[in-house]
Amino acid sequence: MRIHALRRALVPVLAACAVTALAPATASAVVPGQCRSSEGGYTSDLRPGQRLESGQSLVPTPGKPELVMQSDGNLVVYATTYPGGPKLPLWYSGTYGNPGAYALMQEDGNFVIYKQGGGPQTGGGVWHTATYGDRANSYIRASIRDDGEFSVSGRSEDWYWSTETSEQPNKVCSTDASWIRGNWAQSANAWLVLQHDNNLVMYRKRDGKAIWSSGTWGNRNGLNLEMGDNGDLTLHENGPNQTVRWRTGTGGNSDAYGLLQDDGNFVVYKKSGGPGKGGALWNSGTYNKM
Repeated sequence: MRIHALRRALVPVLAACAVTALAPATASAVVPGQCRSSEGGYTSDLRPGQRLESGQSLVPTPGKPELVMQSDGNLVVYATTYPGGPKLPLWYSGTYGNPGAYALMQEDGNFVIYKQGGGPQTGGGVWHTATYGDRANSYIRASIRDDGEFSVSGRSEDWYWSTETSEQPNKVCSTDASWIRGNWAQSANAWLVLQHDNNLVMYRKRDGKAIWSSGTWGNRNGLNLEMGDNGDLTLHENGPNQTVRWRTGTGGNSDAYGLLQDDGNFVVYKKSGGPGKGGALWNSGTYNKM
């Protein structure tokens, strides 16, 4: 099976040298085994004039996703395991190859990565969110949330920018909104990510290895993951036709749900089914790969 990983263009991970957690605020968090998320958790912010230096991390809650300004110049959002354990890159700026680069939340609302020695007056910007402008906004900030979403509130007409890497419950129900690219879930031993290349991929937490994928990378339109009312779990285009590119073929089972289990298996169950109960309609066959 051919598996395209999010990290195919990512150079080897470099450890962060320092950790900062600025301006905690309430955000959303995910409760395992529920169809919807619940309130709670924290956000760490960079306000205008604040920088994320080379080697620093922004971490709202230890053990939750973190934003790392790597010493190679790449800005990365990671899902984490135990301290010092494997990490999964959920998004990255693609600016590696610029050692010593840093990130700056500017007064004009733009969030910019500058080369070492660069700055607003001297140039050297290698990436930015294009959120600068004249729009009044008293909440200018770059934020990383406990659910893994990194976002910037700026001054542009389209003032909001996001990586869309927010964590979803590990139970996928027909009553939920569909996943979009960047969304992800986790169990005790696995991550499941709808990548920006449209591939739905499962990674093993103990070593970060990809062990299953939907094989849907490369579609022109973005794909959404959705559990239909009829119990069929699909990846479909988010355009007007919503063409289905992958499905479990479990239609005809109203209120079925998908579950990313602690044993590493991704299973679609009948409404009354579940671990220890039976009623499995489809599975990824990854229970023996942990």
